[in-house]
Parts: sequence; C-alpha cells; structure tokens
Amino acid sequence: MRVLDERWEALVGRERDLLERLISFLKDFGAPSEDVELVRRALSDLEELFLLVIVGEFNSGKSAFINALLGADIAEEGVTPTTDRITVLRHADQPVEKGRRDGVLEKGYPNEFLREIAIVDTPGTNAIIRHHEELSRSFVPRSDLVLFVTSAERPLTESERGYLELIRDWGKKILLVINKADLLADESKVEEVRSFVEGGIRSALGLTPPIFFVSALLARKAKAATNAMERDALMKASGFVRLESYVTDLLDEEGRVRLKMESPLGVVDELNRRYRGAVGERLDLLEEDFRTAENVESQLELYKEDMGRDFEARMAEIENIVLTMNERGDAWLEENIRFANIRELFRQEKVSERFEREVVADTEELVDERVDELIDWMVARNLKQWRVVVEYVKRRRQADYDKRLIGEVGDGFEYDRSRLLQSVGKNAQDVVQRYDRERESEKLALSIQGAVTQTAALEVGAVGIGAVVVAIATTRFLDATGIIAAAIIAGYGLFILPNRRRKAREEFREKTGALRERLGEVVRRQFEAELNRSVERMREAIAPYTRFVRSEHTRMTRASEDLAAIGAETNALKEEISAPGVGPKTP
Repeated sequence: MRVLDERWEALVGRERDLLERLISFLKDFGAPSEDVELVRRALSDLEELFLLVIVGEFNSGKSAFINALLGADIAEEGVTPTTDRITVLRHADQPVEKGRRDGVLEKGYPNEFLREIAIVDTPGTNAIIRHHEELSRSFVPRSDLVLFVTSAERPLTESERGYLELIRDWGKKILLVINKADLLADESKVEEVRSFVEGGIRSALGLTPPIFFVSALLARKAKAATNAMERDALMKASGFVRLESYVTDLLDEEGRVRLKMESPLGVVDELNRRYRGAVGERLDLLEEDFRTAENVESQLELYKEDMGRDFEARMAEIENIVLTMNERGDAWLEENIRFANIRELFRQEKVSERFEREVVADTEELVDERVDELIDWMVARNLKQWRVVVEYVKRRRQADYDKRLIGEVGDGFEYDRSRLLQSVGKNAQDVVQRYDRERESEKLALSIQGAVTQTAALEVGAVGIGAVVVAIATTRFLDATGIIAAAIIAGYGLFILPNRRRKAREEFREKTGALRERLGEVVRRQFEAELNRSVERMREAIAPYTRFVRSEHTRMTRASEDLAAIGAETNALKEEISAPGVGPKTP
C-alpha cells in the first residue's frame, strides 16, 4: 500500500480543493452536466488505480498489443472492429466479467501487471460504428497515461492526427507505439517511418512523444515460447524490451503517483481553456453591447438637443404672432381712443367688431396653425426616433456571432441574449406599429390648451389654442373703452384722455407681453414633459437589454477572475508535483 509523506498529502488535499472549486464554478456558471461530471470523475479517479489507456485505429493491432504487454490472450483480436465499448482490465484472482451501468465492461484477470495498473481498452478511433469512437473520446480525459498504437502499414492517418490532438488538449502523457514493425523491410524503412511520424506530429500538433517500434505478434510469440533462445530472439526482434523497460521505469511507484496527480490537472487546464475562451468572447461581445447601449443613449441625448433647438425656432414663430397682435393693438388704441371717436366708443358692439377685425385679425388661426405644426412635428419626430431605436436593436440582433465560442460551453447565455434582444426589438416595433399619430397629436394639443387655460385661470369653450390666446389677450379689455367714453361725457375726459389712452396702451402691452411669456412657458413645459416622457419610454424599451448587459458583464468578469485563480493554482500544483523530493514513500 502506498504511504504518502506530509508534503505529498498536502498536495493531494490542494488538488482535491482545486477540483471542488472547479465543480462549484461550473455549476454556478450553468455549465453542461457533462463538464461537471467530468471533473467529478477526475476527483473520484484520484482514489482509483492508475489508468493506462490504449487507443488507436481498429486495424492497428491494438488488442494484440495489449495481449503481448500482459503476456496472455485477454483482449479479443480480429480483422474487424471487435471492441464495441470501453473495457477496463483489472487484477482479479479469477477471470471475471461485469458490465457497468455506464456501458463500461470490466474484466478481471490474475495478472501481476494489473495489480497496480488498470488497462483501458477503447474502441478504434476510426470505428465503423460512430458510437465506438465517441466512447473512446469520452474516456480520454480520465487517462493517466495514453499508449497510442498506430500501424507501420499506415502510420499517422488523418483520423489519428485528430485523435492525438484531442489527447494533447487534455494534457495527457503520450507514448506513441508503431506496431507491426516486423513488416518494415529494413532499418532504413524504420527510420523513414520514424521521420515521417515525428515530423507530422511536431508540425501539426507540436508534440514530441517517445516513439517505439514494436511487433506485438513477435512479442506474443516470444512470451509463449518455451525455448529460452527462441524467446530471447523473438523479444529482441519485437522491440518490446525497450518499450517495457521504459514503461517499467516510468510507472514505478513514484512515477505512477506523479502521473496520477497530473492527470486531473490536464482536465482542469482544458476546461479552463475552454471557459476562458468562452468568457473572453462573451466579454468582447458585452463590450460591444455596452457600446450599443451607450450609442442609443447618446442618440437620445442628441435627439433631445436637436428637438430643443428646433422647438425654440418654432416657438419663436408663435410668440411673434402674439407680438404682432400687440403692435397692432397698441397702434389701434393710439388711433381710436380720442375725443373725436366719442360716439363710436359708446357703440360697444361696433368697437368690438373693429377691434377683433383690425387687431385680433387672423391671430387665432395663425396661432392654431403654428401650434398644430409644432405638435405634428413633435409627434413625427418621436415616431422617427422610435424607428431609429427599432432599427438599431434589429441590426444588433442580426449581428453574426454564430461562429464564436459563445455557445460552446453551454449555460444559455447566447439563447438568453438573443431572446432578450428579440423581445426588446419586438416591443419597440410594437410601439411603432401602434403609434397613432392623430391620437398622440390630439393628446398633446389638449395638454397644451389645458395648461394655457389653467395658467391664465380662464375658462373658455374654444377648442383651438389660438382661441384661448385671443380670449386671454382681450378679456375685459374692450370694456375699458366704454369706461373711457363715460369719463369723457362726465366732463373731465378732455383733461384725462391722453393719460387714459397711455395707460390703456401700457396695460395692453403688459397683458400681451405677459401672455406671450406665459404661453412660451406653458408650451415649453408641456413640450419638455412630452419629450422626456417619449425619451423615457425609449429608455424603458431597451432597459431589459442594458440590465442584462450590465449583470452579465459583472458575472463574466467574476468568472474570468475565478478562472485566472484556478489557472494559477493549477500551474503551482504542476510545478510542485514535478519538483524533486515530492513523492510517495514505501514503508
């Protein structure tokens, strides 16, 4: 039984903690259950025997190699795929077979090699039935050492390159076995194959694994031979002596423990790489989403600025109409409040008609026209801005991110984001489609009219805002002409008439000036309220999107930090595990 010193026990404890941290991260991240289960298996495998995984194409002589290695006919051999599931070979006092729920077949044999090492026989990497290959791939992350068997007849095929890449990504120690070396004519042919394989692996995968040329057929014959000379000759010719010597040295007690400890770290590294890539892609995407939200916000601010600037120009036109009426009224009072017009001043109805015709004139119609134009302009601009928001979100939703790593590690991020963008875009589109310009214009007109009337504390039945303006400007004013006339008849009008006329003109100017100011204040206030309401509705329309971006950015930033910490601990453990003086001790 292996006994570990305190330092080694501490490393084992840290590795368990690391694996637990990764499991917790994956669960919090919403990772697929397969990834979580993979780390759980790596954690449980720390307590299992050393796993030596044999992989290769079905016609590479993999089963024959296993039999030669164990010196017994344990693995079934054939010219067609014979292994249709993962087979784990373990030590047992008597031959035994047991199928597990996960589809793995366990075989027990009384073989000394299997006392400390479990051999995993996998389906061929190019198996006719695709399910066979998937079984092999799923077991690679659990391996502590991989013996990759290829055939000297067809060394390093494309499918084998792809499989070696998978093994490399999981950070596994690889020994490359070129079987059927007895079919090579001479040493020059061996070197030709070696050069081809070494160059191919180095250039395509960046790997430089130890390479062994063997003949499983000759080794099996050697181990079955009863004649010592024949056995020695066959073993030498088989190339197995060098391989077995290397494996024996590599897999001594300390070597097995080191590889056993390094194996889960390869799983951690690979998952860390995948999730770092996904998190990085998502952070980049979310940065673009941030810019999208910021662009929408800046557009809304510019929209408000443009609206405010254009509104002032339109409001000035309305105020100028009142100013023009004021100038006409001032001139009219100067001309008509005179002693020579005393008779006419007593004819109130006629004076009113003249005042309305000559002073008020078309003021009411012009004010209504300009206010209607202002309202239509504002409603149209609101609708246009809504369409800008809709189009912006639509373009964002249609951006092509399908080829990114976003969805590789699961957790529904891209689905949630796409669904949210679609929902936000649809809501905004619905506003545009349901936007009733006439109703919006009517609501705004009534709002302005009500505010103008309320500000003036005046009740009028007129619908038009121009009528409200005229009523405010002229109410109780024409009555003053009758009072002036009465004063003249009373005998003192000749003395006070100029003063009264001046005062009437001043009052009219003050009244219309105040009206112009109040009208500007009210319309501006209603305009700003409506503008802010519209902009706020646009912000609310994209608020779920911006909230999602902020929360996901926070989540991805935290995930990036967690992965960085996991990566740092993984590297530290690798260094300490490989450091001299760390290892088991035998009592």
